[in-house]
Amino acid sequence: MWYLLKLNALVAASVFALAGVALFALYALDQARALAAARHRIYERLWTVRKQPLFFANSLAISRSISRSGRRAQVASHFK
Repeated sequence: MWYLLKLNALVAASVFALAGVALFALYALDQARALAAARHRIYERLWTVRKQPLFFANSLAISRSISRSGRRAQVASHFK
């Protein structure tokens, strides 16, 4: 009788251990997908910011700075 109790406890422990490993693997997969999606959103946002022209570097802003100061303004780009 004692032997069957030990055997049942061993079987139950192994079943719960496998279930725990399976749940942990699903959680890790979900977190990896979330990280990949967040990284993709960050890269997409950086790419759209890089593609947009700088506001102070467009021709209207440059011409207004020349007309107000009488000399050409220094326009620096931080995205080079």
